[in-house]
Amino acid sequence: MLEGNLSSVFHFVKAVVPVMKKQQFGRIITYGFQDVEHTPGWMYRAAFSAAKSGLASLTKSLALEVAEYGITANMVCPGDIVGDMKENDIIKARLLEDKETPVGRSGTGEDIARIIEFLCDENSDMITGSIISASGGVDVVHKSKKQTPGR
Repeated sequence: MLEGNLSSVFHFVKAVVPVMKKQQFGRIITYGFQDVEHTPGWMYRAAFSAAKSGLASLTKSLALEVAEYGITANMVCPGDIVGDMKENDIIKARLLEDKETPVGRSGTGEDIARIIEFLCDENSDMITGSIISASGGVDVVHKSKKQTPGR
């Protein structure tokens, strides 16, 4: 879990940043989970949450270290996008009501792609070191906990 979610990104970035520095432009986008910047505990996902919390710190550190070269580094945190919704678009998701999501629909791969497209634009250079969540208002990390009314 640590190798696949943290170490691999570290080694990949180490290989590509010199090329980005030479061209004076680059976009690094990593993936996290909701509220990862606050290093929350996540029941039964200790290795995953540790790796992603480390990745959030790596992303923010990179943003500082490479900004002068026209390189940005940001993290996108998808919500609970499952099954066919990973491949579906926003229009289709709006046709399928989701009462468990505050925005009323499931997240889609298109939601995440639109954020990435924006971050990759050359005019998005002021956005670096950011952690961007796209959860539709769902508390992904704690959704399995039973909520007691009035608590």
